[in-house]
Amino acid sequence: MKHIRLIIAALLLMFAFYGCKNLGKEKVFDGVQLYHTGGVSDTLANTLGNYLISSQFADGRAKTVQVTKTGDTYHFRFVVKDNAEKDSSITQSTRYFASLLSADVFNGAPVRVEMCDDLMNTIKTFASVELGKKKIVDSVELYHTAAITDAQADSLGSYLVATHFANGKAKTAQIAKSGGTYQFRFVVNPGVEKDPDYIKNSKVYGADISAGVFGGAPVELDLCDKYLNTILAVPMDNHAK
Repeated sequence: MKHIRLIIAALLLMFAFYGCKNLGKEKVFDGVQLYHTGGVSDTLANTLGNYLISSQFADGRAKTVQVTKTGDTYHFRFVVKDNAEKDSSITQSTRYFASLLSADVFNGAPVRVEMCDDLMNTIKTFASVELGKKKIVDSVELYHTAAITDAQADSLGSYLVATHFANGKAKTAQIAKSGGTYQFRFVVNPGVEKDPDYIKNSKVYGADISAGVFGGAPVELDLCDKYLNTILAVPMDNHAK
């Protein structure tokens, strides 16, 4: 959750209060006016509102948001200050937030986060990408995509604990699969991708995960920024298996 709060901190700069017309049923969550239309149940709206509080999106300051549904896609819409859509750090945070909402609130369904003007007209839209299901493993937020079974994710989680990757410190990671290669993706501190020892250890750890979790199948470690964008993909050391 700490990682999410860092993302939300960038988003908080751009929200503005909006005197709303009829946008749906209204609920209030710590300063956030949350409107939801008929396609979104009261239960789901409450889940979303509580998530906004726990992620510190809802922090007592007045904001206006709306959640709607079209087909199987949820639309999370909010009012922004002028030119917020031109700030690259804000847009990157917003794009990642769409993926977090999909994974953490809407059970993996597609989400579009829409920046709106003060008349609730959409200015810019950001589509979610698949993070997958989330498991909490000793403070590690571990997401796994549809290509990974629950049993595999559980096995990996146990392995992360046994090898002290999961050590009580907040971390964000994802396990995915591309072709026959498993991709263990995790957030790293800036600059570690230039450290030869870190890269060497990552190659060995990839081989360890391969042998200990995935029956010898190829494993790639993706060193990622705070938005889970890959900075460097590190193939496992085949000689270390």
